[in-house]
Amino acid sequence: MNGEPWQAARKFFLVVLKERGANSLKTSLAGPVYDSIKSTVTDLEARKGEPVNFIDFLLHECCTVVRLTLFGEIGATQAQIRKFNELYSEEVKCMTPKNVLLCGTFAKYFIFPFMPHFLKSLECHRQMQKIVQDIVNEHKTSYDADSPPRDIIDEYFKERDKRISRGDPSAEYFTDKVLVGSIVQFMGDGALFAASFTTLLMSGMLLYPEEQDKLYNEIVEVIGLDRQPTIEDKSKLKYFNAYIQESIRTADFFSFLDTQECRKETTLGGYRIPKGAILLQNFYSCHFDPEVYDEPGKFNPSRYISVNGKRKPEQPIMFGVGKRSCIGESFIMMQAFLLLATIIQNFQLSLPEGEKITIESFVNSNLRVCATPRNKH
Repeated sequence: MNGEPWQAARKFFLVVLKERGANSLKTSLAGPVYDSIKSTVTDLEARKGEPVNFIDFLLHECCTVVRLTLFGEIGATQAQIRKFNELYSEEVKCMTPKNVLLCGTFAKYFIFPFMPHFLKSLECHRQMQKIVQDIVNEHKTSYDADSPPRDIIDEYFKERDKRISRGDPSAEYFTDKVLVGSIVQFMGDGALFAASFTTLLMSGMLLYPEEQDKLYNEIVEVIGLDRQPTIEDKSKLKYFNAYIQESIRTADFFSFLDTQECRKETTLGGYRIPKGAILLQNFYSCHFDPEVYDEPGKFNPSRYISVNGKRKPEQPIMFGVGKRSCIGESFIMMQAFLLLATIIQNFQLSLPEGEKITIESFVNSNLRVCATPRNKH
């Protein structure tokens, strides 16, 4: 989707998701995210340091957050959200890191159709769309234009009705196809990506245990041990924020991501890029450029802490850049921060003996972590 239809849909969803997601974290210590974090701590304590498949473990709570944030208590069932994310996870596994490079028109018609699991990936996506379409159809039968919106789908219906009533031609952009496609993206990224991203941020402290000690000590100093971290604490945890930036920079999670189309012919670095060309953002090249980062191969969160007015390096890219960047970036970042800070406050994290962190650990959602309860006395 491009042009005015894309602009209208993105503007609408930006406002609604901000109100239902990021803003809710700032205005109340109750709600799905804080409740899920408390549940996470309780469940981890019950494991008593035994190895846990962390992405799958967090996925359960992230599914609950997505369901309540997008649909409230009755807009969709936990079973529907869970089934959706099982399909989404399977689809992601079909798209291995090497295959992410196979983007653009050529790949679409001449490579993807001949790849193993291609048809399985298409079938997973078809079933995901059907789950969301069923949820939308259920809403149509009970939608009341005169009642307050129950969830994001009702908000969408009301926005379409408002535009129709005032004769706004942009109402035609608010189709079921756009609604279903958008919710498919929000549900997938909001659960599996949020769980994977939070686990990804743990990788630095698992590889470098001294980093975990620094983060824990800062949490004790700034927040203490008597209360749960809140989003208001984020700006006060300078080293913690620097650690997150460095973890994103050094994690080869998505080397290439977010295809974009060139809107007019241009020349870059002596190369002609024709109009309509599909472009890839090479995150790895940006993150390990020695002209931007001193010793780019070294894990060093302190590079993001300004000392004596020294200019900090560019922030790393994780959610895309420009107007096509991830619409839920702020919410996922806040959720990941709260999860990670609370887990570190309460647990010492380590890898089971003999296990290593690999890209496949994230793609296949099988990274196991030991979370040993801390002695707070």
